[in-house]
Amino acid sequence: MQSRVLAVDPGFDRIGVAILKKDNVLFSACIETDRKLLHSERLLDIGENIKKIIKKWKPKSLAIENLFFNQNISTALKVSEARGVILYEASLAKLKICEYSPQAVKMAVTGYGKADKVQVASMVKKLVTLPKKSSKRLDDELDAIALGITHLATKKGI
Repeated sequence: MQSRVLAVDPGFDRIGVAILKKDNVLFSACIETDRKLLHSERLLDIGENIKKIIKKWKPKSLAIENLFFNQNISTALKVSEARGVILYEASLAKLKICEYSPQAVKMAVTGYGKADKVQVASMVKKLVTLPKKSSKRLDDELDAIALGITHLATKKGI
């Protein structure tokens, strides 16, 4: 029996999160940090939000994207720190942690490892039941859902 997975597309300004079980998205959102806060306060905010999601939804595993950066080192460091906070909270909650490359997610969801965001978003909407939402889903949120799909499609997700 498949259990719930917390899927996270790590970022610093915006973090995509989703809770999936089988082919249902139970919850999805973007955690957005306030740019006016200190760096450390933004990291704390990320950790507190992840902790609340884990407490409410009780996932058994975390699916998180590996970092891939080829340009801005400053952004890479901030995202790495946010990712560390997310991994820390998942470890505290004793979640099974599974990491996926962007190419692995694209391959699992679209069948093509170099798919673009539009192709991934289109397939996400075909592969899972998305709850009604009053606002538009942002790319980060759809990426988190794609990570959850990838996780549940592998033996790691069982």
